[in-house]
Amino acid sequence: MNGEISVEREIFIAASPETVFRFFVEPAFMALWFGQQHTLDPRPGGIFRVEVGAGNFAHGTYTEVTPHRRIVFTWGWEGRGDLPPGGSLVEIELVSKDGGTLVRLRHSGLPQTAEAPFTPEDHRKRWANYLARLQQRCAVPIKRERRTS
Repeated sequence: MNGEISVEREIFIAASPETVFRFFVEPAFMALWFGQQHTLDPRPGGIFRVEVGAGNFAHGTYTEVTPHRRIVFTWGWEGRGDLPPGGSLVEIELVSKDGGTLVRLRHSGLPQTAEAPFTPEDHRKRWANYLARLQQRCAVPIKRERRTS
């Protein structure tokens, strides 16, 4: 695509693909590493909407969801003409490796002309930061609620 840039990140997480997958599709899990408010309907055609920072909403649509393996959704920012909702694509692959998960993230279609803080470089830095948070959160055992009858 002319005038557009892709951001690619890869990180190893010491947790199963089944565990990591939940952090991308369940609002309670996503809140542990990314965003403040979440509206997620992880199925093709379902909504992806996250308040990433105060008043800044990323908005798109899920285009592919393969449990424990792959999540793809469109991405853009509400109220931004330079990268509107659905204006770019985020692809996440989860690969089982060495007892954990290799997470490959590719964010394509980022316009070179976007203004700060929405430039491709801003996205590159933020994805690195958020994936590092994900890595830390997945390393912490998740407390399960005990039900008493």
